[in-house]
Amino acid sequence: MGIVTDKIMTPELIREAERLAMNVAGIPESVLIETAAGALAACVETMQPNGRIAVLAGSGNNGADAIAAARFLANNGFSVDVYETEVRRRSDGYLGQLEKLVASGLPIARKALTKDIPFGDYDIAIDGLFGIGLNRAITGEIAEIIDALNAVRESFGRPRIVSADVPSGIDALGGSILGTAVKADVTVTFSAKKTGLVLYPGREYAGKTIIADAGIPMEPVAAKGYNRLCEVPKLPKRSPAGHKGTFGRILILAGSETGPGAALLATCACYRSGAGLVKLVIPAVVLPEVLHTVPEAVFCDRGRFLADPKAEMKGISVALIGPGLGTDEEAQKLLEEALEAGREEGTVFVLDADALNILARKLTKEGATERFRELAEILPAHCILTPHMAELSRLLGIPVAEIAEKRLEIATDLCGATDLVPVIKDACTLVAGDGEVWLNETGNDGMGTAGSGDVLAGIAAALSMESVRGTMRLAECAAAAVAVHGTAGDLAALEIGRRSLTAGDLVRYLPKAFGAPEALGESSTL
Repeated sequence: MGIVTDKIMTPELIREAERLAMNVAGIPESVLIETAAGALAACVETMQPNGRIAVLAGSGNNGADAIAAARFLANNGFSVDVYETEVRRRSDGYLGQLEKLVASGLPIARKALTKDIPFGDYDIAIDGLFGIGLNRAITGEIAEIIDALNAVRESFGRPRIVSADVPSGIDALGGSILGTAVKADVTVTFSAKKTGLVLYPGREYAGKTIIADAGIPMEPVAAKGYNRLCEVPKLPKRSPAGHKGTFGRILILAGSETGPGAALLATCACYRSGAGLVKLVIPAVVLPEVLHTVPEAVFCDRGRFLADPKAEMKGISVALIGPGLGTDEEAQKLLEEALEAGREEGTVFVLDADALNILARKLTKEGATERFRELAEILPAHCILTPHMAELSRLLGIPVAEIAEKRLEIATDLCGATDLVPVIKDACTLVAGDGEVWLNETGNDGMGTAGSGDVLAGIAAALSMESVRGTMRLAECAAAAVAVHGTAGDLAALEIGRRSLTAGDLVRYLPKAFGAPEALGESSTL
């Protein structure tokens, strides 16, 4: 009996689960293929109650899934044509399903897979060309066939494309395009989401992803998978007797004379995320300008902070440093003094933007993991870091392109290297900490706008209070902040559109992201 796991799996883990299913649980390969094919066929039937189906079958077990689905669909009255690759070597699973198809006597046309297929004559095309084992670029006639299918779908709106497990041509591990790739409307992925369906550009090519039970017991490998962030997690209940001290005294050291906006966005987001009191440290010259924007904040100018950092950090549970701070000598001094005072106070830190750029200049070691360990030696014990790709490049001393290519490997290496919690910001943000990695599926391209990261930093600072209270681990706080941030962006995009979304909109939609207005509790009737 299989299960669908909510973990995100690498191809290697899926293959391990398949081996255990067959060799330990004793489930025949043919049963696994037909279970997967049944889910694939059921999806097609939901999309298209009747119509013409083109099945593109590769020579491996993904082709076997497609062949079996063709038989199920034809048996239910669909008009099905199967297009097969002309190769000598085919998997045993494929040959077994082909034998069943022939023996069924169903009116299924078998044709050669060529670039001349009249794709526009079909309502749905099932892509069963390649699966999770593809590790080379697609070239030649198969590439031409995929390009032709995509072009017809783009031009005429048909056939709708359903990919089996992963769109053919997408690297199931990293989400990259291997030469060319099918651009699916729906991907029916078996047993678990694959990492390449969550990371871009694979996520875009997958279209809507449906996770289907393929009869593979996933329990033996589930713990090794990555965590999904697809909604706001349930947060600890707030105390009805709480006060501003209960909900966190948070210091934000951010903003500059020329850019106070980052500090304001972070402060507003922090309050909207449940902070009890926020002390904003900002240059004296901009205090009048920002006072009316966040009247709830307590203000402290930089000079006063530097005069007695320990006094200003007294009672501070969480400190956010970096948004719009600058990297000059004064900014560096502010960061150093805050870290030192916070270390004595036991403060949790969220370090963003310019704070990370300042820290990167202090690192001297070679190698990404070694530099990260060096950074951990500089910083207090409990820190969330929120770098985008360029900032992480400076911290780790490796090119952005290398980070993009190896982001899963890097996140996995970093998640247990130190007590630091990196939040690697990208179209699919990764959170690493406490030996775990989270992959974010919330959010949208409208959030690619100035100030979006400042809002995330403010949310993270507020939610980090849960780690101070001991109700959540710091890594869980960071992951929750990412999910809240992305959900606010998705809610905003629904109402105002992605193109017009601004960072200020993210702050305004935070109450909805948290589920506000909250239930008032059970009412009593007299």
